[in-house]
Amino acid sequence: MSILEKTIHLLSELPENQIEVVYHYIQFLTTKQRKFPKKSNHSEKEKALSELKGCVPDTGKSLEEYREERMRERYGVY
Repeated sequence: MSILEKTIHLLSELPENQIEVVYHYIQFLTTKQRKFPKKSNHSEKEKALSELKGCVPDTGKSLEEYREERMRERYGVY
């Protein structure tokens, strides 16, 4: 028995409101596939990352330290 046949068998046993939930979930999955195709273009990603290099200075501070510093600068909290 194929997966499709097994799925049809399971769906035939479900109440209609649960079938609607399954249908909407499958619709959601198919829209995600259309928006994000499996084929990825690494050169575009590398280009975008190379453009970001140097935007954030390397101060040797941790993310939390940097965040606290920015909060003090912005709101004057010490």
